Formats: sequence, C-alpha cells, structure tokens
Amino acid sequence: MRKIKRLAAAAAAMTMVFSLAACGSGDSSGGSNAETTTTVEKKLENSQQDVVDSIANDSTADDRVLENSEIKWFSFWDINPTASEDKEIGVDLALFQSKYNGKITYISTTYETKFDDLAQLVMAGDSPDFCGADDMDIFPKGAIKNMLEPIDDYIDFSTDLWKDIKDASDQFMYKGKHYVGISRVDPAYIWVFNQTVLAELDIENPKEMWANGDWNWETMAQMCVDFADPENDKYALDAWYYENALTESTGKPLIGMENGNIVNNIDDPTIAKAQEMMYELQKNNVVYPKHEHAWTVRGGKDAWGTGLASGLTLFYPIGFWAIEDAPSKTAPFGDISKGDVMFVPVPCAKDSDAQYIPSRVHGFCIVKNAKNPMGVAAWLDCTRYAEADPKAKQITADQLTEDYGWTQEMIDMREEIYKMAAEHPVFEFAAGISKDISNTTDNIIKATMHPSDPKSWTATVEEWKLTLDFLINEAQENIEG
Repeated sequence: MRKIKRLAAAAAAMTMVFSLAACGSGDSSGGSNAETTTTVEKKLENSQQDVVDSIANDSTADDRVLENSEIKWFSFWDINPTASEDKEIGVDLALFQSKYNGKITYISTTYETKFDDLAQLVMAGDSPDFCGADDMDIFPKGAIKNMLEPIDDYIDFSTDLWKDIKDASDQFMYKGKHYVGISRVDPAYIWVFNQTVLAELDIENPKEMWANGDWNWETMAQMCVDFADPENDKYALDAWYYENALTESTGKPLIGMENGNIVNNIDDPTIAKAQEMMYELQKNNVVYPKHEHAWTVRGGKDAWGTGLASGLTLFYPIGFWAIEDAPSKTAPFGDISKGDVMFVPVPCAKDSDAQYIPSRVHGFCIVKNAKNPMGVAAWLDCTRYAEADPKAKQITADQLTEDYGWTQEMIDMREEIYKMAAEHPVFEFAAGISKDISNTTDNIIKATMHPSDPKSWTATVEEWKLTLDFLINEAQENIEG
C-alpha cells in the first residue's frame, strides 16, 4: 500500500525546499539527474485482486478510453512497490492496471534536485507525464513557473467521483484553474504513543481522554511536564513535526492561500496563543535535545519512534506514513500487533470552535507538455475510486491489519481522523511558494521551541515580521504578474 513516502516527509522536515526560480540554469552539459527505471511489481492477494477487478468492470459513463496506457512518473520515490519485500501494492495502482492495463514508468530524481531536473526535462521537450503534490512544495510555484498543466480539461469536479473533493481542490487554484488532482486529504500529523508503556507507568491514556473530550493543548502540555525527567533521559516529545503540528492546530496556517492570494497569518491571535504555549513547553525542558545529538532524533537519523517502546519518550508527533509501514520499520514504536501503539489527533485549544486537523493532500499534477495527460487523468480517477469505493477502502484496512498488524481500534481512529481532516483541513502553503518563504517560516514556527535558543513569540514576530511581509509581497507580485 502506497501512502506518502516516509523519505518524502522526512526530507520535507529536514531539507530546505529548492525554488524553481533557478530552474533555467541547469547543467552546462544539458544533462539531467533524472533516470528512467522499470521494475517488477508486487501484486495483491487473489481475493483482493478479485475485488479490484469487480470495481474495474463496473463501467460508467465517465470511463475513459486510452490510446496509450503508459504514464511516466517523475519523483524521488517509486509508486511501484518494490522497495521492500513486506511493502504492499496500492489499491490505486492495482485498479489502474486492471481497468486500463495501465503501466507507470518511473523517472527517478532526488529530493534535492527534483525541480531543476524537472525543468531540464520540460525545456528539452522530454516532459514526464505527472509528479506528486504530497510534499506541498509544488503549488503554487509549479503553476507560476509554467511547469504544470491545469487539470480542468481532464477532470470534471461536478461528477460523483470528484465532487466531494472539490472544496479542497479549490484551494489549489491559480488564475482560475486547478493544478492538483487530489485523491484525498491526508492528516499531516498524528500524536503517537505507546499505550502499553503508559499503562505500566499509570499515565492516563490519550485515547480515553479524546473519547471523553479531555484531549487538548492544556492536558497534553501538563502530561509532558509531568513526564519529562532529563536527568534520566526522559523527554515527552521527539521527532521533527510538533512545532508545525501545534501551530496548524489553531485552524490557521502561518501562510495560507485564499482565492489565489497569499495570506500571512503571523499576527493571528490564535497562532500567538499556540506559540506561547509552545514556548512554555520548551522552557520546561520537555523536548528531546536534538542539538546535543548531532541534530538527530533519538536513535539517530530516520530512526522514527525510538524511545516510545522503552518508556523514554511520551509522545511522537509524526505522519501516518511512519506507522503505515512494514513491521521492520515500525518496531521502535512498539509491537503494533500486540496493541502497543496508538494515536490521537493533534490536540487543539480547549476553547477551539472545531477540531482542526493539520493536513496535506495526496494528489498529483500533470507536467507541462505531458505526452499522455489523458493517461494521467485515468490514473487520477483510479486514485479517487480507491478512496471513494467502500470495497476498495476495505482492502486498505485489510492490508493494515493483515500485513502490518494494525488493531481494529487503530483502524477506527484512523478513519475518524481522516473524516475530521476532510471536514476541517489546515494546509500550510509556505513550501509551495518559494525557498525563501519556506526557510523564513521554518525559522518562525520553530523559534519558540528551538532546543538550544528558544525565543518568545513576541520576540520572534519582532525579528521576522518585516522580512516575511517583504517576501510575501514579492511573491504576490509574481502571482499577479
């Protein structure tokens, strides 16, 4: 099952986003780092494939007829599930194969060079067909820099298949056109914990607190303070995502998009309230001191979840991708099959008017001058069927339980959080505008919880506001131009 690639999320947290402004420079030799690869794909279980085939055979008036069923995918990770023996094929890909005899050819790049490589391919007349939007760094700059095609000629948002995702899609418009085919809204972060360890330590279970309406900033913060014991290497929070998660749980991103315009929320009082709470947490020394460990999480680079199973870490704010993975990768969180691992939504303020879910999209963009945009449109339809058809969704749930050991309570909570994300998503657009804005907002959002030099929110705003205003005005002029 293909969810957001874990390396994508990790790179988004730890690697600066590369702007498309320099795309025209390229390599003097005219070459590109992108490479075409083909691989042997894994298949679904026979019973699961039968379900996919039945969905594929349910013809509708919206079915497409493809002259070419091969589409070229440009990314630093492969949609085709060959990375590990215990990683499953996605329902979307299985459906694309069954319904259209579809084939996805992988054009590989690197996270660091993906925009430059894409620009070189487009300018050389060798455009791939589609790229991903999951990292939230392709829009709006991909549209502004003329690297993407609008999808409106290929997707009809009034159809039953697409109408439920139209509101989210409308946030990804540039000059009246949609540029991201969204198959679903993904919760960007969840609050993961080891409930077996919490029970042994006689700590209240956040799952029960959530059910009783008691899970919020205030209760979470008090749990962190009560748990932290630096002298014994016990820290309440680890990972790279808690600052962004708590900031967006206000219902406001630092940088939003409304009607094609960039919105700067640095003066929003709800963000100030969140950041002040975060500053108090940092002063109470509840966060694992990455600056004392070569700027890595506990356990080292990419060792996600380390500390939960041993009782040294209380909460691990991270994306679903970290636990929707092979058992060999999720072991540091605890034994999922034995019910150790659980999660709840990112907490909001006690007086919040809704349960806001920091979100990203699972979606794709058609590349400028794509050779087979109709093939991409057929793929996009399959990604929506995989989310909208109950039988297809059940395959995903079955894969989580049968292959990855998920418990039913995990499946139920996942479904609940996804539902809330569809109702109250919060999208942060900084990475999709420019490298300068992304770097600046990263400094702003993380300043109050910087492990070696935390600053108050008042001091942070005073230091960065004029710079952010200037960069946003500059970016807005590019959009209007």
